[in-house]
Amino acid sequence: MTPKEYEDKIRGLANSYVYSLVAVVRAVEKQYGKEGKELARRAYMGNRETRPKVGDPSADLHEFCDNLDRGCRVTHQFVRVVDEPNRVKYSFTKCMWAEAFSSLNATDIGHWFCDTDEPSIKAYNPRLGFKRTKTLMDGDKVCDHEFYVVR
Repeated sequence: MTPKEYEDKIRGLANSYVYSLVAVVRAVEKQYGKEGKELARRAYMGNRETRPKVGDPSADLHEFCDNLDRGCRVTHQFVRVVDEPNRVKYSFTKCMWAEAFSSLNATDIGHWFCDTDEPSIKAYNPRLGFKRTKTLMDGDKVCDHEFYVVR
């Protein structure tokens, strides 16, 4: 399989997933209102916001970011704009998820994907932090992710 074929396959699977998720959430929202939508969000998040931190306090910031780089290679366009021992900052200029949710006018649901960024790094290592001020999901030109060691 060529890299282009692989990317197309991943994009197709992601679009199918997004379409299905949006269809289910909109049906729940129609039937049960905002309360139903909030329950769907909580189910999607899997209590990421409130579960105990189980990460390894010795886990390395750069190891996390190297894994992030590999995981986002097909689904995003990005560069590391800062790469320091205690801080790594990214500029994401393309996101397959933002494109898919935007195409369905469902960025409100797409934000659930964005909302997992901070809990993910805290679960990896509770001594690591995350900050973001802009998102492609909001229509900004970039997502500005910053991961850092908490002092």
